[in-house]
Amino acid sequence: MSSKNKFEICNDDIHILGEEWDKLGFTTYRQDYYEELTGVTWINSNGYLKNNKFGLLHRYIMKKWYGEEIFQEMTKRGWIVDHMNNDGFDCRISNLEFLTSRHNVAKGQTFDVEANQMRNHIAINMFKDFTTNLYQISIGCNDPVYLIDEENKKMCPVNEIFLLYDCDYRLVINDAEQILLDYNLYKKIDIKKLKCIDFKYEIPPNISFTEQEIEEINNGNRCFIERNGEIYMILGKGIKIHSANYKKGWIPSNNK
Repeated sequence: MSSKNKFEICNDDIHILGEEWDKLGFTTYRQDYYEELTGVTWINSNGYLKNNKFGLLHRYIMKKWYGEEIFQEMTKRGWIVDHMNNDGFDCRISNLEFLTSRHNVAKGQTFDVEANQMRNHIAINMFKDFTTNLYQISIGCNDPVYLIDEENKKMCPVNEIFLLYDCDYRLVINDAEQILLDYNLYKKIDIKKLKCIDFKYEIPPNISFTEQEIEEINNGNRCFIERNGEIYMILGKGIKIHSANYKKGWIPSNNK
């Protein structure tokens, strides 16, 4: 049986495209189920990817990664599969986790709404790294955000912040909501208040621009800069970070 979808393997992901979709679907590539997954047609079912044979894609993926027995046990206990970033088309295993139905509803009414409202200022997302069984929160800084070095009395600009967790997913959600609330009220992120076990950050690259590049940037005609074979995105002028990806394989270094 042939599929009406188009599939493409990109790094560790499978990109899925439907004929009348306005965006791509995603899931995690694994050789043992790739042929099965790409042999059927996935449709857009109220914002989720679904197939008549395998059902909803996010449930199919969770069964493949956790096993049928664990999946059925969690279902019997009233747990459902939550899309951490609230995107039903993103069925990568790093974006899926079991969550009680009532916490899923609460997350949908609070964090999911507020994260979307704040995305032009800070783009916050949650992930689960299946290689370590640890959670991560990533924060893409669309506003000018600075890390305060209290010891050296310096302020360092940051592009992205990453937080590592070894606790229950519901506690990670609580921290994500706390970050949004603190930033909305006080325009700051207090890492000391959070339950993360480690954190990292990335600073903007130090790049000098030519007069022509500056003019193109100011006129909105340039969004990327190439230096020594590396491509850099220029924030502002309508260009925003939507999501900073997680750091696969990250384990704590006890530097918190």
